[in-house]
Amino acid sequence: MKRGRRPLPPPWRRPSRVLWFVLAVIGACWLTLHMPESRMAHHKAEPAGIDAPTSRAHRPAPASEAMEADAGEASLAAPSVPPADGADGADAPAPRMKRHTPPTPAGKIFAKMKTFGRLFAIVGIAAFLGGLMEARRWHMALARVMGKLARMARLPEIVGLAMPTALCSNAAANSILVSSHAEGHIRTSALIAGGMANSYLAYVSHSIRVMYPVLGAIGLPGALYFAAQFSGGFIVILGVLLWNRWYVSGHGDRPVSGFAPADEAPLAWPSAVEKAAVRSLTLLFRMVCITVPLMLCIEWLLKNGAFSFWEQYVPDQVNRFFPAELVSVVAAQMGGLVQSSAVAANLRAEGLIDNAQILLAMLVGSAVGNPFRTLRRNLPSALGIFPVPVAFAIVLGMQLSRLAVTLVAIAGVIAFMHYVLY
Repeated sequence: MKRGRRPLPPPWRRPSRVLWFVLAVIGACWLTLHMPESRMAHHKAEPAGIDAPTSRAHRPAPASEAMEADAGEASLAAPSVPPADGADGADAPAPRMKRHTPPTPAGKIFAKMKTFGRLFAIVGIAAFLGGLMEARRWHMALARVMGKLARMARLPEIVGLAMPTALCSNAAANSILVSSHAEGHIRTSALIAGGMANSYLAYVSHSIRVMYPVLGAIGLPGALYFAAQFSGGFIVILGVLLWNRWYVSGHGDRPVSGFAPADEAPLAWPSAVEKAAVRSLTLLFRMVCITVPLMLCIEWLLKNGAFSFWEQYVPDQVNRFFPAELVSVVAAQMGGLVQSSAVAANLRAEGLIDNAQILLAMLVGSAVGNPFRTLRRNLPSALGIFPVPVAFAIVLGMQLSRLAVTLVAIAGVIAFMHYVLY
């Protein structure tokens, strides 16, 4: 009998989550009504893509610069006009300054509802499509590609058989390899290579679950982020497999002859649609509970100058590419890519950051969070399955290679911003 954790009911069927939802909505309305206006840039950035060249002057201004600009524009908006004499003055009405009418409380909430409504619609549709693809097991095509690479690397057959399992459970796939290694069926080199390949497949499988909502929220920056992570990791795994082919050449290891199908068969279309719909609605429910208050809190902090220290103490060379607004995106990424992308989408809608800066912030957030993920999740899990030297070799090898890939991508984005955009 297969054991597994009992799936939790949808959050809207749990009273504690419903209460959290109601409190989050009330808090979001309160933050919206009490949101300051003076420290945010009132202009919006031009909708230029990542590859659209823009000058430094057209880059969205930081929040503190926008505050100073507001005061300057007020004095320049009404040029001094000399008083007219006699009838000439009566015929020429004096110019009047346009006064900004503050929006009503209902207008503030309605404006935020429009912004969040567009974001939720795109993210919800993307999450539904992603859940549908996962339920129909379309990502199993990646396992077939890895099976061919395993044959090329002359890995033992059991390594190729474990790879599809890693898309569902990395621990189960690694347990298969450890058992075969303990029985003397595979070498330590094959155990390390197979463990790294399983780690990459598990990372891709996990990333696919959040990739579609992220793409729906921020579009092109999200696509480039995942492309850099997936392609860089694939190059690393390809290098590991080529090393294994060279290392075991002539040792007589039995190569992979095929791979077994995954334990779970694709769901029928009605069940797949239902599962995808529940997953999409669950994500939107959690976004209301967590992401919306987070977005509004960060916007409130920015408008009140909470990140002004960044512009004061950080060198201009750094602030030019990484303004204070991106600090909030990196901080939000500690809670997940979906939250970070939603915060970035809100700041982009306000005209404070552009696509290139969103991509840079996501890469920096990945690099900053890499050591924490290693110590909190990856290393303890590997030490519970593999022998200690093998666990350190797999985890440190994979995490350091991912960090190197991320740093190369960061350098590429900064170079692009320097020579093309700014």
